[in-house]
Amino acid sequence: MPPVLARQRPPRREPSAINAPAVVVWLIGVTVLTHLFLTFAPRSLSGPAAVYLAFNPADLSFFADHPLIVGSRWFGYALMHDGGLHLIVNCGFLLAFGTPIARQVPVPSFLALYALGAAGGALAVALVHREQELYLMGASGAVSALVGALSRMVLLRRGREMIPYPFSNRRAGTTFILVFVGINLVIGYLPGPGGASVSGESHLGGFITGFLLSMLLPWKARGRRGMPVND
Repeated sequence: MPPVLARQRPPRREPSAINAPAVVVWLIGVTVLTHLFLTFAPRSLSGPAAVYLAFNPADLSFFADHPLIVGSRWFGYALMHDGGLHLIVNCGFLLAFGTPIARQVPVPSFLALYALGAAGGALAVALVHREQELYLMGASGAVSALVGALSRMVLLRRGREMIPYPFSNRRAGTTFILVFVGINLVIGYLPGPGGASVSGESHLGGFITGFLLSMLLPWKARGRRGMPVND
């Protein structure tokens, strides 16, 4: 009998960042649409909407009188960006750092990590700049929470997590963490685009929040075939 040739399955390709999970795509879409609305909508519409977004530490004393407005800013500022470049950079980082996490955790955990990371970034700014008149905007605090969650995987892993480089390598991941923290400790003293400063405080606040939450939130790692793996 002639030899029987077994059919070989083609090697499985790891999904690319272009084929991002739906929750990441939706977050980017909402962020872009918010920016377009605030940029091009009539002032009579965009002005009232912006009141609920940009975070200002000086407004915290008015929380008792305007709880909805002041409360929404802890999260809403992540949807508001100061120009197209700011928007593109943050959406790029959201795609890069959010994709490997969103592929292996429940959607509620991912959204909680992102939203509470933004709140953690705002809290850091409020603690450093007590009652100062400044406006915090941009998704970098929330994105830094995603970086913090990936950084946690360098030191502590839950189940068989799929961990991208450099976080999958102990030495490279530790170096990344040290560089990230070091840069953000000094970046607030450097001039940013258009005279605005870059908020290293919000980055570090989001980073710490994401690091801690990734150990507390429901967090199901997934195996190679996408099936849940018990922690």
